[in-house]
Amino acid sequence: MAGISYHELSACSTGRRRHSSGEQKQFLLVCALAFAFLLNAFINAGLFTEVLISDCGIYPGGQFIFKLVEHKDYATTGGFWRMTRRHLVSTMKNEDDSIFDDILYAVYVDLDDTYSGVGRYFTGILIDESMASYKQTLLDRNNNSTFPKINEDETEKYDHVHYEVGDLPSVRSLVATFPWTDGFVSALLHNYKVFPALRKQAEKYFTNGEKFVVSTTCNREKQMCVHYVPMIQQGDFLLGYPDTHAYESHQDDLLQINPERLRKGFSSLFGL
Repeated sequence: MAGISYHELSACSTGRRRHSSGEQKQFLLVCALAFAFLLNAFINAGLFTEVLISDCGIYPGGQFIFKLVEHKDYATTGGFWRMTRRHLVSTMKNEDDSIFDDILYAVYVDLDDTYSGVGRYFTGILIDESMASYKQTLLDRNNNSTFPKINEDETEKYDHVHYEVGDLPSVRSLVATFPWTDGFVSALLHNYKVFPALRKQAEKYFTNGEKFVVSTTCNREKQMCVHYVPMIQQGDFLLGYPDTHAYESHQDDLLQINPERLRKGFSSLFGL
């Protein structure tokens, strides 16, 4: 049997490099630009901004027209606010939906020690008597199936969920303001930087097992969110729904990671 020389083996194993030097440099440049873009997005969203918390704030209170959102990452709040704006604008001649920014609120109620970023929250508008027409516009959607779909991705699961009416008290609260870019990165920072800071501050006052609740409103023009932590009457912010420990599906939300949500977030961030 004929043998194979060392030189023949070397010749067989030595081939053209898979990527040229130019291609490798191009790849590194793309990675560097992507990292710089991502870092800039985090900086603009408040990565290095200190969470300043005041202990003498007052939650505005009022009538809350809301939907209950379950098993969703709290980072989806912005999408539900956009949906509510469209519901309100759909019956108006004026298509400027920025007039609703200051009345759009969310109430996060499952922020316990094992908080995973996923849980129940209420999203809707917080109004006074002068805004009764907004209330009626949203409630009319409950009884009229002829309204066109606003956005399949947002309403496919929650369009059938009716708007409800509740009352939120005006109470003394911890208050924090924090930058907001209405994007995926900003939502992450609010979830994992602002909320923990609020909880840490609240624990200094909550010595009798008071419930930790956060209610948030954000303004696109000001690029700022205001977060409130009620110091009293926290149970009223459950709006008649069970507390976290009595909520049977809460365990399903713990340590829940949604890869599709992450993919969509980064796709929108990089314009893919």
